[in-house]
Formats: sequence, C-alpha cells, structure tokens
Amino acid sequence: MKQTQFVKNRESDWLTLEQFIKQEKQTDFVDLPALLRAVTHDLAIAKSRSYSPTVVTRLNQLVMAAQAQMYKPKDKVFYQLLRFMRVGFPSSVHVLKRAVIVNHILFYGLALLAYVLTLYKPELIYQFVDNAQVSNLESMYNPQAEHQLNERESSGDFAMFGYYIFNNIKIAFQTFVGGLLLGVGALFFLIFNGFFFGAISGHIINIGYQSTFFSFVITHGSFELTAIVLSAAAGTHIGYSLLNPQRLSRSLAVKQASLRAFPVLFGAFVFLIIAAFIEAFWSSSQWIPNSVKYAVGGICWLWVGYYLMRGAKHAA
Repeated sequence: MKQTQFVKNRESDWLTLEQFIKQEKQTDFVDLPALLRAVTHDLAIAKSRSYSPTVVTRLNQLVMAAQAQMYKPKDKVFYQLLRFMRVGFPSSVHVLKRAVIVNHILFYGLALLAYVLTLYKPELIYQFVDNAQVSNLESMYNPQAEHQLNERESSGDFAMFGYYIFNNIKIAFQTFVGGLLLGVGALFFLIFNGFFFGAISGHIINIGYQSTFFSFVITHGSFELTAIVLSAAAGTHIGYSLLNPQRLSRSLAVKQASLRAFPVLFGAFVFLIIAAFIEAFWSSSQWIPNSVKYAVGGICWLWVGYYLMRGAKHAA
C-alpha cells in the first residue's frame, strides 16, 4: 500500500487520538487502549515500509503521548467507573460468555415454559406462586385500582427507589452467593426466578391485566433481569471452577475464577441501580403513555444486548 493511501485510511483514528490527548479534561470517552494498539501497529507498518520521516515522527509522537496519557495516575473515581462500564464490564461478560449464555438459556427457557403452561392451564399459577403473592400481584396490577389511576407523590418515588435497590441487590447477591455452593444455589435461584416471572406473566394475561403489567416491567426489566442472570453466571463460574479446577489446585482455580467473576458482579450491581431508578421514576409513572413505555423498553432491551456484545470487540 502506498503512503498516501495508508495515511488516508488511518487518518481518522489518528485525529481522534490527537484530539483526545489535547483535551485538558477528557470529557469525551474513547477506547484509548484499542486506539493506542492500532496506532502502534500503524507505526510499525510505517517503519517497515520506510514511509516518510514526517509520518513516522507524527505516529511516534502520538504513541508516546497516548502512552503517557493512559498510564498517568487517575484520581477521578467517576472517570474510572465510566471507563469500567464502557469497556471493562462488557469485556468481563465476554470472558464468561459460556456461563452467561447457559444461564440466559436456563432463565428464559424456564420462564417461557412456565408462561406457556400457565396460559394453557391457569390453575398451575398456584403451583409456581403461593396464594398470597398471587392476590398481591392481582391487586398491584388491577387497572381499576386507585394507585393505577392516580400519580404517586414524588416522595414516594424516592422511597421506592431505595426499596428497589435493596430488593434487587438482595436477589442478585443471593443468586451469586448461591453459585459458590458448587453452582447449585445459583441454579436454584435462577430456576425459581425464571419460573416465577414466566408464571406470573401467563397469569396476568389470563386475568386481562397485561396493559398495566407489561408496560410497568418492560423498561427496567431489561437491566434488572439481565443483572440477575449475570449474577448467576458469575456465581456458577466460580462454583464450576471448584468442581473442575483442571490442572490447578482448587484454591488457585477459585481465586482466578473470582478475579474473572467479580467485575461481572460489580457491573450487574450498577445495572440493578439503573433498574431501580427506572422502576421508581419511570415504570410507575401514570402520565407516560403505554406506547411510549413499550417503545423505550424495546430500545433498552436492544441497547443492553448490543452493549454486552461489544465485549467481543474490546476483547479482540
């Protein structure tokens, strides 16, 4: 490839990196390690093909400045958290992709099974969920209930936000810790929650309350259900390493598996906080039309899928 064509093909990445380095405060977020690897590769190509000193010098200075930028001490917790959520979390999920896929299939497969069974035989709801919970759910999603007709006070939204955070993290932590028991505990909570969600979805349709139920769960469910499954995947990954340490000692295998699993668990907790915020301030709002909630909910599900699949790109 001629030098002019090479520069033309790679110029946009070089400009992105140059602009990022020139910023006094890195308000724009770029994948700095990936850009640095790409530009370092460009520098090696430029040297091996004896391109002009101008191009080689520019790339050399760019690589040095990017390295200095990347390895300088970062004291901003917020920046580190954003960087983790942008790159570290999806990359960690990609590392556990087998556990993530298996746990997703189990959760949604069993939820679908319970949903179809409950639709076909409505009385089966009482095999999956106890009578008191069924009554509470029917009261909660009754379209004629007073709380469905009137907007909740803002102070109530904040109170529910705290309750949802506590409840969501309790479920995710319970599922994760269950995985440490050779994976059995995580599978138990995953199967239980899958059956529960599928059965109540079928029951809600049977009694005609789907408009209040699905418009409520669709948006925050994208983050909440995904976080619960990821917590189970992190727990079962550690549990499996205990069962099958391969050539490592069990203690070393568990230690290494924990290092891979904890970023996934931390990211899942962030997802649960996002889910709690949406559940308290968006899902329960009566002034938002259901059509808008369905549209936003669908976008959230697509975004979560796209976001997690970006881990493969970062790992490449």
